[in-house]
Amino acid sequence: MKENRGVFIQNKLPNSFRPLLWSLKWEDVDVDKDKSDIILAAVNEGTLEQWRWIIRMYGREAIRETLANRLATEFHPESGNLAKVVFDLPKLSYAR
Repeated sequence: MKENRGVFIQNKLPNSFRPLLWSLKWEDVDVDKDKSDIILAAVNEGTLEQWRWIIRMYGREAIRETLANRLATEFHPESGNLAKVVFDLPKLSYAR
């Protein structure tokens, strides 16, 4: 288990993420190793509850760093704009 802000959180991804991560083998998904894909999937396609889960699990700063390293083309336009506001992201990059 991971302690985050005094709350214990299991290192297990909720089943509600399964449809978002269809391209990954569900049994092999690891919340640490696949963090970037989990965060991007939740931002692009996730529900409010999934957004809350990634914030509790990873924290805003880790999410900000992860999203800042992704290309702008990986975001749905509306999702990218919302993520920029919620996570105080700089301008998204179109090239690495």
